[in-house]
Amino acid sequence: MVYRQISPDMKQRALVMLQEGWEFEEIAAVLGVSDRSIERWADNYEHKGRVDPPSLNRGRRRLLNAAAVKDLYQLIAETPSLFLDEIGDWLALYHDQPISTTALHNNLQDLGLTRKVLKHTAAQRDEARRNEWVHDVAARFTPNQLVFTDESSKDGRTLLRLYGRAAAGERAVEVVNHVRGQRWSILPAMSLHGYIALRTVPGSVDGGEFFDFIINEVVSVMKLL
Repeated sequence: MVYRQISPDMKQRALVMLQEGWEFEEIAAVLGVSDRSIERWADNYEHKGRVDPPSLNRGRRRLLNAAAVKDLYQLIAETPSLFLDEIGDWLALYHDQPISTTALHNNLQDLGLTRKVLKHTAAQRDEARRNEWVHDVAARFTPNQLVFTDESSKDGRTLLRLYGRAAAGERAVEVVNHVRGQRWSILPAMSLHGYIALRTVPGSVDGGEFFDFIINEVVSVMKLL
């Protein structure tokens, strides 16, 4: 659940409704809060004389204004792999709001922008054509008829960030250009029977290499299944 600050006026109104005979569930439904929150406000008022007593553990209030928060959501959506210091530089430059790394981390947590594993999506991917192909295959073939082949490879390490930030419940996705160094390619073929063929090739696989693999290694095995 994303943190949101509730004003003292709303908390006070909840206590007035309690005094008027409202049930906890009714107040929670009207104000959009939890039963436990109302119980905590009532307990604070009874023992501390106010619904929002200062907390020794809370520290200073958050530093980001509404405009900065709105733009921050957009920034994270477009570039989820930014480091905290890069976000801090952006806030100082574009919103004149310098902020420490620790305070920024706490702000992001409160806004529901959490650190998670970053998924990389190829810029060349065509989602519409991909969905069309999936539906066509499902309509024309049975699982026993399918053999899956693809090129896998081992290459020089691609320097991509593994973690990013996104709103709670959403994946962190960044569109990037994949850069490859020297590599070895592997051509596997897999069916419901497991891997039925495999070829290792130095460098990349061209059309002729792939065609030869299909005809001489994949088709020959399929005839025996």
